[in-house]
Amino acid sequence: MEGREKSRASAVADGAGRLRYVDALRGIAALLVLWLHVSNGYRGLGTHSAWLDGFIANVDVGRIGVVVFFLISGFVIPFSIRPDSAAPVGAFVIRRVFRIYPAYWLSVPLAAFVFYWGIGAVFPASALVANFTLLQSVFGLPNAEGVYWTLIVELAFYALCIALLLTRSLFDARRIAILASVLALAHVFAMFMLWLGRPVVSVGAAFWPLNLSVMLWGALYRLDTTGAADRVSSMLLRALGVLFVIALPIGAALAVHTRVVYTIAYALAFVVFLAGMRVVRIETKLTDWLGRISYSIYLFHPIVFQPIYLWLMGQPTDSPFRTQHLATYLAANVALTLVVASLVHRFVEKPAIRLGHRLASAWEKRAESTAVRARTISPPVPANAPAIAEAAAG
Repeated sequence: MEGREKSRASAVADGAGRLRYVDALRGIAALLVLWLHVSNGYRGLGTHSAWLDGFIANVDVGRIGVVVFFLISGFVIPFSIRPDSAAPVGAFVIRRVFRIYPAYWLSVPLAAFVFYWGIGAVFPASALVANFTLLQSVFGLPNAEGVYWTLIVELAFYALCIALLLTRSLFDARRIAILASVLALAHVFAMFMLWLGRPVVSVGAAFWPLNLSVMLWGALYRLDTTGAADRVSSMLLRALGVLFVIALPIGAALAVHTRVVYTIAYALAFVVFLAGMRVVRIETKLTDWLGRISYSIYLFHPIVFQPIYLWLMGQPTDSPFRTQHLATYLAANVALTLVVASLVHRFVEKPAIRLGHRLASAWEKRAESTAVRARTISPPVPANAPAIAEAAAG
């Protein structure tokens, strides 16, 4: 079993380095989220951009970006775990902590200021402390920034990956396919009960299994494209794809009308993901850069657009600053966000990532040394061992 686990892991290890077309998708996803939030936030400025505003109202481009991020996480995260390491779980946790938290920690007080304290709203110290853990929703406390909800889903996926690793299922395509199917059906059941007027969970909770299923689909897709999936798991991969892209939007349109935009966004996200993976693999220096700073784009774009919005609202209603086309505000926010994201990536993300890799490597080496010592050190042999052996033989 252990040998098969390692062989499955090695089957996808060829993508251990950065994949440029995946970085392109990361950059596109981050910009889609920015597009939605800026468009929604600046909607009340009296801009002459009805067509653009209407498009955003009917196509949830931000959710498309988020789901693309989920698919990329499934495609990448499980295969960053090294099952042949002496300490795969510890090293994985260290690398992920130093990848996610430092830039996030920087964003928390800034978000609390621009969205709460700076405008006289209440954001208690307990909520601030909880936000630093990224477990604020567990304690029923508010997010300092709305986009944090996706990071909590990411943490849940990391925990799921660890559980799958410990059960030797992380690179077992059939088990991944079955689990993804079960989670997708759990979402379908929850939404069906909502349609019947007998909800078993809240709408937000109903999307948890769907999001985890999407991430597992990304992992299964990678196993399938590298030849590590059997016929059954490949069939389930395609069946789930049909469910996500066709069945869920149709079902939502017929049954739960208020969730149609959500499910269409999931379907379109799959289209974007597959197009970027199979049809048009974008590999340019610009998209390489956007992919590298995409996490900071995601975290800091609300921190950029909120002060600008508040300043604009303080201007006279006939001011030229308040009557520009929505695309002008969008372009300005993109430019400023890219500057901020570049600085955060250079001075926070990159040093933290390097430190995380060094600490993870040290953790693995220490575990390997401990394992070697345990194998080489044997119990002391008594001085009269020959006599004891001869007596036992007699």
